[in-house]
Amino acid sequence: MSQADAGTDLRERGDALALAFQDGDPQAFAALVDLFQERFYRVAYRILGDPDEALDVVQDAFVKVHAAIGSWDREARFGSWAFRIVTNLAIDGLRRRGRERKAWEGRAQEQPDVQEDRADEGLAAADQSALVGQIKAAIEGLPPGQRAIVALRHYEGFSLKEIADIRGCALGTVKSTLHQAFRNLRTSLGAEVLEAVGARAGGGER
Repeated sequence: MSQADAGTDLRERGDALALAFQDGDPQAFAALVDLFQERFYRVAYRILGDPDEALDVVQDAFVKVHAAIGSWDREARFGSWAFRIVTNLAIDGLRRRGRERKAWEGRAQEQPDVQEDRADEGLAAADQSALVGQIKAAIEGLPPGQRAIVALRHYEGFSLKEIADIRGCALGTVKSTLHQAFRNLRTSLGAEVLEAVGARAGGGER
């Protein structure tokens, strides 16, 4: 089975299980969890960059799916509806973390006698020399919305149209956001590093 066929099969299975759960089959929800939990986690982790926070997002997402399944439009793809919940929760967590960090930084500035811990310079240098570390750090530097679209496109392989459905925005917005994200990554990493991992701003027009 090709990757495209596998993706279609996953979407159709998700829709069928969601229909069954909406119609009152409790076992269908357990099957939805089995089908989507790994993909939910991957997207949440790519946005947040923290495994514990990503797990919390997955748990919260399934709670919301369970509670709100009645509001899912049966004419729409279940996956698009569910991944919108995941990405919104992850983005909210990322923004909340940013607000909390600013608050802590403000408190630290009010206490000049506090000594900052010195980082292990050898370890930092080793991390910075690793390509994976560079990519991760650069992606974590993107604004939340850009990180979400990069995660959906280049780690989960969603089409641009599917991403537009998930994020609830126009196709043109997805394209421009993705383009801006890779302009930012190119500035941070350089074109050669992006090419080394096969990440390109265009990404096709699917």
